[in-house]
Amino acid sequence: MFLISQQLILYKIMMIYIDQFRFIQHIVIRGWEVQGKFRPYIDLLDSFSTCISIDKHCSSGLQSLSLTNCNITDNQLIIIFEQCPHIISLKLHYCHLITDTSIISLSHHCTGLQSLNSTVSQITDASIISISTHCTGLQSLNLDQCYQITDASIVSISTHCTVLQSLDLDCFHILTDASILSISSHCTGLQASHLNRCYQITDASIISISTHCVDLQSLALMFSDEITDASIISISTHCTELQSLNLYGSPNITDACIMSISTHCARLQALNLERCDQITDACIISISTHCTGLQTLKIASCGRLTDASIIVIAQNCSRLQNLQNYDCRLLTKFLSCSFLSISEFRMKVSQIYPTS
Repeated sequence: MFLISQQLILYKIMMIYIDQFRFIQHIVIRGWEVQGKFRPYIDLLDSFSTCISIDKHCSSGLQSLSLTNCNITDNQLIIIFEQCPHIISLKLHYCHLITDTSIISLSHHCTGLQSLNSTVSQITDASIISISTHCTGLQSLNLDQCYQITDASIVSISTHCTVLQSLDLDCFHILTDASILSISSHCTGLQASHLNRCYQITDASIISISTHCVDLQSLALMFSDEITDASIISISTHCTELQSLNLYGSPNITDACIMSISTHCARLQALNLERCDQITDACIISISTHCTGLQTLKIASCGRLTDASIIVIAQNCSRLQNLQNYDCRLLTKFLSCSFLSISEFRMKVSQIYPTS
């Protein structure tokens, strides 16, 4: 009874909100968790009439729609797309009733789409190829756990959406170098490339990105078993404006490439080397010496690091806000940020190892 009343109240609030603000540009709706299960935030997503209400009042101005853990259906989304043709940003996270039908409708009605962010595992190449051919101004594509997407989709995106600036593909187990080679050749303005858990991507892809996409600022290659120092050295020498690098769990990464990053990418702000077992104090000291604007450094579970590198970090990186160095077995306990805040960490180092 309580849940029903709560949903009715929230529904009425939403209707009042829409009636009063007829020029809404952005709508964000998330599921909330009750008794271990996600419930739709409002019956907006289960009520056909509510979709009509949104269309009637927002069709002229709605530009951004974000839905997370919602039970919205293809039919409901299609109504929104038909009546709201000015949508330029769509986020669909864990909306498990959505299929290709919705995304194809989006591509036909919202041809000015600039950003698509989806974790809908049911969509296939049909959706992304349709987006690529109708929404050629796409600038950002984020597909997470879309297991049915193949090289065909990404190659089509690369050839039609040449202004793409951000590509985020997570858990694309069947994606190959063919996709990324095509992206790097056609989308030379790429600024962010996140290819986490793309197990078939090799050095060929990353070296191609480095030579064609020299404005790259963010690169993520978590759990990249096929990536070696050659990729990162090439990135460092060509993409000198790099600000964020994530190599979490990449087993072939050594000091050589990180030292190259430190000497060429002085503007680096975030570096993640967690579980990169081969790195030593040498590369961390080099990073701390050259990249003094570093704000985030994650080096947890790096078994070869000692107190020497941590001390230099504390002394040189005054802008550091986030240091994760737990489970580094050679560190003394008092230098682990599992036990200290950043400020306490700096104070502890300065007390024990004062600078001259």
